[in-house]
Amino acid sequence: MIDLYYCATPNGLKMALFFAETGFPHRVIPVDISRGDQFKPEFLAISPNNKIPAMVDHDPGQGTEPVV
Repeated sequence: MIDLYYCATPNGLKMALFFAETGFPHRVIPVDISRGDQFKPEFLAISPNNKIPAMVDHDPGQGTEPVV
């Protein structure tokens, strides 16, 4: 399962279309950039440069840790 941290920006829409067209299992987690969500510590732990979209793959395979 992949978490997609998403906002309706051009790059965010590209990833949303990718997941919609491929049917790959994912979960959308909204990021409201008008409220400054991209600067919250929990988001900066995933995307240190505060950019969206950001993704976390919780099952990268072979028993490894999640990949950001």
